[in-house]
Amino acid sequence: MKSQLLLSSGVIAGIVLGSIALVILVLFFCLVPLKAYFTALFSGAYVNSFKLMALRFRKINIVPILNAYILAKKSKLKVKFSEIEGIELAGGSAFNVVTALVKANTSGINLRFENAKAIDLSSHNIVEVVESLTLPKQFDITSIKGVTKDNYELEVKAKISVKARLEGFVGSLGEDTLETKVTKYIVAKISSLNNHKNATPYNLTENILKSGLDINNGYQLLSVDVYSINVTRDVGAEIAANDMERVRAQAQIEADRQKNYVAMQVEQSKLKTQEMRSQVLEAEAEVPKAIAEAIRDGRFSVMDYYKLMNLQADTAMRRAMTSNDDSNRG
Repeated sequence: MKSQLLLSSGVIAGIVLGSIALVILVLFFCLVPLKAYFTALFSGAYVNSFKLMALRFRKINIVPILNAYILAKKSKLKVKFSEIEGIELAGGSAFNVVTALVKANTSGINLRFENAKAIDLSSHNIVEVVESLTLPKQFDITSIKGVTKDNYELEVKAKISVKARLEGFVGSLGEDTLETKVTKYIVAKISSLNNHKNATPYNLTENILKSGLDINNGYQLLSVDVYSINVTRDVGAEIAANDMERVRAQAQIEADRQKNYVAMQVEQSKLKTQEMRSQVLEAEAEVPKAIAEAIRDGRFSVMDYYKLMNLQADTAMRRAMTSNDDSNRG
């Protein structure tokens, strides 16, 4: 009986322990990113499962961190997983930093992890920076425009060759600023030309390397080669055409002003004529009233009125006869 109780206790303990182990195993498979875990394990870059679990809980993309760590291990770089993780958490690219370190070691360039991280976090592509240390980086400026003193617009295309400077690269100006400075330099050279035909690749870039355009810049300016010079506009002709158009417009405005003035004078004359006619009609309307009043007061007799009417009729007849004679003679 006693042995049966002991057996039962052992079975129960085994079941409990087995259950605990099963729960732990289930939690392990559920919480740990197994693909990442086994990828790191079989790549010779073992990562503690709790670290992977912590990254998963914080919803951090494990893949770039793990790829960078595997590359570092295979390249025998002395870089910790936490250091690579810190690059991604800071918003950088861990894989780019490790790749740059590998390239630097292969090329015999002394690049420390902290420097590479700082350059990457300063919004520069650390891989391109390292590559430009061994092979100069080239890029084109395809639209540089300026106007010469004889009013011709030139469009220039140039190729720039630069080399990165690791010392003081962090916080320094980048290639965009250098491109802007080179563009302004060439535009100033174009503007100083008295004749657009004198524009040559040489006089547009003369002394450009000695001008200090790359001071405080992360890149050293190695060369500037102008490979295209084209005349795009005859600014002088455009100015002359605009002047002619302005003169024509002013002449048209003056002509319209004179035309409006004459029309206004004609209208004023018509108004004065109508006003005079109105005054004559008003005066003629007063004559019968004055005659009637004179007759009533005895200052003018009826016979005088008849004589006046006969005189007016005779005068009208004489005028009519005179106008008929004139027309017949003509």
